[in-house]
Amino acid sequence: MVECKPAQNGGDKELEQMRDRVAEAAARLYEKKGRSATVEEIAAASGLSVPVAYQFVKKPADIMLLIMERLQAKFCKGVMTSVVEGAPALDRLLEAITQFYRVVESDAAKVTLVYRDSLTLDREGRKRIMQLEIDVVEVFKAILDDGVASGEFRVMDTDLAAYDIVMAGHSWALKRWHFKKRELSFEKFLTRQQDLFAAMVRA
Repeated sequence: MVECKPAQNGGDKELEQMRDRVAEAAARLYEKKGRSATVEEIAAASGLSVPVAYQFVKKPADIMLLIMERLQAKFCKGVMTSVVEGAPALDRLLEAITQFYRVVESDAAKVTLVYRDSLTLDREGRKRIMQLEIDVVEVFKAILDDGVASGEFRVMDTDLAAYDIVMAGHSWALKRWHFKKRELSFEKFLTRQQDLFAAMVRA
């Protein structure tokens, strides 16, 4: 069964929209200015008041966590609405890969930003970032475990295989220059990765 942990405050639509605006503004400013971007600048860029912005971000760690949570929430939303429970494990795996890789493609700058700046966070901030990544890995691991249990997949280490899938997806954001040099479009990249992982897991 695919499980995705909801983002914080997931039940309040208006609050979620404000969080999204803050996350988008913070990501744009961080990409341009780095960690020197202030909450006041983020508030102005998001069109919200400073007190409202301070509900979501007070320090650099909050900004990184907010961006990471938004990425995770987008992936989880796509998975929960597209991955059909009871379908063959391979179909579910390929659809989950599609959803995750499309999030990476649409938010490549944010993925790169998290990689670049997460090491500058304090211990608690890094721990939270790592847990959010593990939550995404667990979605793929659950599908792989189901496939192994049903005899559809033959995977010695489902945790490692799930991490490989996630890291391969991140490579589109981190190494786009390489793929563009090979004239490899995102759609071709996605299809070839799906073919590769399908061949790796089939029993």
